[in-house]
Amino acid sequence: MRCLIAGSGSEIARQLHLRLLNDGWEVDGVPGHSVMTPAGEWDLLILAHGQLSPIGKFFECPASEWVGGMMVNSIYPLSCLRAAWPNRKAGATVVFVGGPNMMRTSPTYSAYRAGKAVLEAMAGTLEAEYPGHKFKILHPGIVNTRIHQQTLAAGHKA
Repeated sequence: MRCLIAGSGSEIARQLHLRLLNDGWEVDGVPGHSVMTPAGEWDLLILAHGQLSPIGKFFECPASEWVGGMMVNSIYPLSCLRAAWPNRKAGATVVFVGGPNMMRTSPTYSAYRAGKAVLEAMAGTLEAEYPGHKFKILHPGIVNTRIHQQTLAAGHKA
């Protein structure tokens, strides 16, 4: 079976890549915030795009940075899915790497949270629109990875 992992080169994507290889999957990675995918059919698509910044109160974040965060956290993974969709195998599964617990607030992370909320909404919508395919959200929780360096760098804004 073949898996494509697209995203930001995150630690989560790297760990999933290694786990799938150990389980006998053929795995192709797409580096960076690419919206392109390798050619060929796939059974599983993991979309691990993510960026915490800008970190700060909503009205204090520069608008262009906030829109950029939304792009990385929602538009890029959805664009990647659109590019990969024609090459899916019957019954394929799409996994979005989600964000914070949507039942709790995440002050100072509005672009990250809003972008991930879009993916939450789209997973349910796509599941209804494309029966026979699976659309899931993976919530890894807080993992001490490179993405959290953005929180540390934000200091008192976080």
